[in-house]
Amino acid sequence: MNDFVTVRPFGTSDLEAVAALERDCFPDPWSETSLQEMAASPHTRYLVAERAGRIVGYCGAQVVLDEGDILRIAVDETVRRQGIGRALLAGLWQHTPEVCLWNLDVRAGNAAAQALYRACGFVPIGTRKRYYREPAEDAVLMQRKG
Repeated sequence: MNDFVTVRPFGTSDLEAVAALERDCFPDPWSETSLQEMAASPHTRYLVAERAGRIVGYCGAQVVLDEGDILRIAVDETVRRQGIGRALLAGLWQHTPEVCLWNLDVRAGNAAAQALYRACGFVPIGTRKRYYREPAEDAVLMQRKG
């Protein structure tokens, strides 16, 4: 298998694969309609990671002026811990040079995601009690400058 990953903007032809990742990665998946509407918004940036012609990850962020909020990041479980999440974040920085401050929420129990975010320059800045449902869990707020 080719280890090369391409990160590129989300296209309408990617919707089915992104929706499948959404269902596989999240207990509260967004619908295809929601994903399509979010990706079409002028205030969002959605990227996909592609390896050997297959979508293996995606991320989405809302950007308002010079601040960004990461809404979703997902990587197919069969290729996790291979740098795809890092590549998606690097692609996001490249596609949004105007952003000076990034924010995100992550499940308190998701140590792997928190480690990825820390490695990419995020620091914890607070907690949101019972932010997530199914299962109920606190969120750790994280932030990154630049």
